[in-house]
Amino acid sequence: MFDTAPFNKWSEDVTTFWTFGTGTGTYILTALGILLMVGSLVAWVWLEDKKLSGQVTRLRAAGGAGGTLTPGPTSGGGDA
Repeated sequence: MFDTAPFNKWSEDVTTFWTFGTGTGTYILTALGILLMVGSLVAWVWLEDKKLSGQVTRLRAAGGAGGTLTPGPTSGGGDA
């Protein structure tokens, strides 16, 4: 292993890595990450709901709801 750090010269001059103080930066970044994650999940659910509502509207306009259903093609080996 390479010994490149001056281990005998450690001091308290550099006390934190964060701008916000000792340990506070970790909490701030964690809170921001959680808020961003929750916001993106809410936006995704809203977008999918909007797309599904639009699809329902188009299907109802085309007569897809309340009409007679015609069977589609079946997959698999039938006796066709």
